[in-house]
Amino acid sequence: MKKNRLMAFVGLLALPTLIWFVYNSSANENPPATRRSVPVRVAKVVKKELAFPIHASGKVASKAELNLAFKVGGILQRVAVDEGDFVRKGQVLASLNLAEISAQVTQARAGYEKAERDYQRVQNLFADSVATLEQMQDARSALDVAQANLRIAEFNAEYAKIIAPTDGYILKRYVEANELVSPGSNVFRFGSTAKDWVVRVSVIDRDVVRLNLGDSVSVEFDVYENEPFVGTVAEIAESADPMTGTFEVEVRLKPDARRVVSGFFAQVDIFPSEKKMYSFIPIEALYEGDGMAGTVFTIDLQTNTANKQRIVIGRVLNRELAVIRGLENVSEVVTEGAAYLDEGKLVNIVP
Repeated sequence: MKKNRLMAFVGLLALPTLIWFVYNSSANENPPATRRSVPVRVAKVVKKELAFPIHASGKVASKAELNLAFKVGGILQRVAVDEGDFVRKGQVLASLNLAEISAQVTQARAGYEKAERDYQRVQNLFADSVATLEQMQDARSALDVAQANLRIAEFNAEYAKIIAPTDGYILKRYVEANELVSPGSNVFRFGSTAKDWVVRVSVIDRDVVRLNLGDSVSVEFDVYENEPFVGTVAEIAESADPMTGTFEVEVRLKPDARRVVSGFFAQVDIFPSEKKMYSFIPIEALYEGDGMAGTVFTIDLQTNTANKQRIVIGRVLNRELAVIRGLENVSEVVTEGAAYLDEGKLVNIVP
């Protein structure tokens, strides 16, 4: 009994070897007439002409924003306003200590009066043939110089105070009273109340070439969630920022009854007017990916063989890839079975 069980067990062990031998013997006697194909599923390549929005962010500002400064330097005697203050046109915002500037005006006026007397005296002497023509011309030149110096001193005295150019707000104050300020250094950042608001954003070179003046823009502020403002592209920089390599784009907001304050953070979607052709494929068709480049398998319908195709991806949208290059003359891509494919592999398209 034990002997019969042992023989049966040995027979079971030998069975796979016997099957393999019979299979290979049959294979050698009857070689296949064709190559074995790989079953695959495919999807159509859908062509669409679209203009994808360009996303960017920035801060809102008044178009009339400007820096206010003194033309001359000196000791800051008085600062009449603070950040956030509303000011009226013509209001004095800050002034310098006039002691030195007034002395310069007095000195220039005295010089002018002396030059005027000298010229009058030389004129009389020239009439009596005592002074020469050259002396009279020199006196006239000295008078002109003295008059110009007086005008400069008076002009500087006039601009020893900063006056609000229009109604507006003090957005930023850079100085304190009794500080020494230099000519042209910023004292205030001023924003007009004119309802001409802009958002300045930065875009990369690949996006800036898609933009044109007048392109429509959707602008969203955190304070008005899901209530976008409407705008247009008003200015496009002609050169890149040397520090960031990006291009500044100015978006002008259309008039709106809602209140906007300088400094609001904005998210913008710019819609280019020029459309571009894209090839849409399922994301499952991507065989290999490297950044925005990738590889898919296409089918040669004449030979039913697989071809590897490099592509450049423009966008990833949900479960679709918007391909900008590589599928121009392709109608189908492999979505299932690509893992078993190589270049030139025979395929069998299944439903």
